[in-house]
Amino acid sequence: MFSELDPSSSGVVVSETASARPVLTFRNFSLRCDPSDPAISFKNVWNWSLLEGKKTVVITTNSFLKYQLVSALAGLVSPISGQILVDGVVGWPVGGEGGLDSKLRISHALNFLVAVYGDCLEKSLVSMDEFWDLLAQIEIHPGLIIRDLSLPQKDYFFLALSVLFSFDLYLIPNTKFLMSKFASPLRPILLKQLGAKTLISTSVNKSFQREFCSDGLVLGALGEVLYAGGLVDAIQWADQNLGKSNSSDSDDEQFGTGLNLLNLDSSDDGMDDFV
Repeated sequence: MFSELDPSSSGVVVSETASARPVLTFRNFSLRCDPSDPAISFKNVWNWSLLEGKKTVVITTNSFLKYQLVSALAGLVSPISGQILVDGVVGWPVGGEGGLDSKLRISHALNFLVAVYGDCLEKSLVSMDEFWDLLAQIEIHPGLIIRDLSLPQKDYFFLALSVLFSFDLYLIPNTKFLMSKFASPLRPILLKQLGAKTLISTSVNKSFQREFCSDGLVLGALGEVLYAGGLVDAIQWADQNLGKSNSSDSDDEQFGTGLNLLNLDSSDDGMDDFV
């Protein structure tokens, strides 16, 4: 799962010298760990790499740390120290709005993202015809304006956009809608796109973890890498040492940053009809 750069301070307990290329490399990396005190950051800086093809769920009792990590990987939050070196294209958080204005028509929104991520569309395993067919199934057509969609339609549209492009690294902080019945046509598409690509998720949804993840990374409250390994072993280690999680889908963090990356119009109200 990991390739260590500096074993003296990272705290990584599982390391590999696999031939797979590093997708992410953390160098002297540290994040803020407490929303009420900006002076509280990692106990030990990170110096390790995440290898290509690993699909990792981050397990920690510190919800703010999960938010900070995804924000940093998405380029929205600067680290306290160090840097992240990325070999490839990092997608916006899956299900997020991708910076789109709600006043755009569906076709114009797609054209904008194609202009930005054209290379990722060329590598996609999903055709444009397949994409439009998926939208048509729930009455989403090119000429509609995003803000005029119903809440379930908006969530479906933004999720469909997220899985249309072939990224080297997918970020998935929130899986409540992804794992709902309403979004079931999109899950096989995401699995197909992931293939040998890399995934980092902070979701607590056990069904999602079993279906999409292969590895687990257990972090302490101050960013300590407590355990890294296979998914089942990581979950078991976390349950035994951090306390068995009683979290449910509704506990997944809302990834709202003020930068319009998530459909903040969506709420749990009305969502239960589609779960």
